[in-house]
Amino acid sequence: MRNRPRAFSVVSLDSNRQIGGTLNSSEGEKIARTESLFREVNERIAESAERFDAEETKFVCECADPTCTHRVEATLDEYERVREDGATFLLVNGHEDERIEAIVREDGDRAVVAKRHPLVAPVARKLDPRASNA
Repeated sequence: MRNRPRAFSVVSLDSNRQIGGTLNSSEGEKIARTESLFREVNERIAESAERFDAEETKFVCECADPTCTHRVEATLDEYERVREDGATFLLVNGHEDERIEAIVREDGDRAVVAKRHPLVAPVARKLDPRASNA
């Protein structure tokens, strides 16, 4: 018997947090490309899970650390909600980079972040495999 899916809770964005910290354009591009690569992997994981009629699976953490190997358990419906916006990503809670993103939902061990940095958000949206420009 499967565990009952956990729901994300919405958290408010702290207006005192500084989004848009110091990054040069190549650092911003590298971060966006790393996270987008993890997102591409998760797209394949979601497709495979769907083919096997799985309701949930373990996704790779979509953080900026190219060496991260952590997994994030989520239902396919939860993953689809994350993917509604090309600038939102699913990661292990605590892996967020406050220079470029803000947590918009969390549930203890996982978080959904939205890219807010002016160098990173547009690249993340451009690299979104579901976007019309992809």
